[in-house]
Amino acid sequence: MTNDKEALFAKFLDYLHSEQLPPEYLGEEPSSVNSFDPYQMVAEWTALRHEVKQQGKLLRSTQDALVQALEVTRADKKQLQIRLEESQKQAWGQFEQQQEKLLKDLLGIVDALDRACIYWQQELEVLSITSNSKSATQKSLWEKIVQWFTGKESQLTLSEKSPSSESLSEILTSNQQGVELIRRSLLEVLRQRRVVPIAALGKPFDSQTMYAVGRESKADVTANTVTQEVVRGYLWGDRVLREAQVIVATYETGDSED
Repeated sequence: MTNDKEALFAKFLDYLHSEQLPPEYLGEEPSSVNSFDPYQMVAEWTALRHEVKQQGKLLRSTQDALVQALEVTRADKKQLQIRLEESQKQAWGQFEQQQEKLLKDLLGIVDALDRACIYWQQELEVLSITSNSKSATQKSLWEKIVQWFTGKESQLTLSEKSPSSESLSEILTSNQQGVELIRRSLLEVLRQRRVVPIAALGKPFDSQTMYAVGRESKADVTANTVTQEVVRGYLWGDRVLREAQVIVATYETGDSED
């Protein structure tokens, strides 16, 4: 045991006296080593702090510029939206004006068709009353019909061209039915565009939808009631496209309210 300890101690002495190489993980020794300078560290820290402050100011300035740009963009967008809405309103207003004018022109055609229907109905009634009267009356009616279609005075004699009462009735009825068909078709077109007649006859006078062109005293009719429809009025949706021109009943004393 003693010999083993002496041999181990001899190896330890040989190791101490031998030249040892540094381990690989240490690498090469630095060529020079700077000493620690606290003043330089403070200066560098102060410069870094100043740089951070400058960068913070630059960041805030950039943020402010971005906010201003966003505000300007929002304002421009709002103005553009307002101009767009105004343009749309103006365009829609012009369209409504043009449509209103067209609808009023169509109402003029409806009025003409109404008068034509009334005319043919009156002629049928006259023909029915005078069917057994003198031939001169039939000739006068036939001349009216010829003048209606040609616009000229008829020079034909009754014996040459005048048809029978039955033929005249068929002609008048056919014309009345044709005009009535056109009238109903046109009214249906107007109804599809929300144009409907104003119910006025027999109704109380309404200054919002009617215009009184005359008055008449009637003892059997309540005052302020529409007794006659001179020109039919029409509604366009919830708007008055054309006022109804009416005659209103009054008391015999003349007292009434519009």
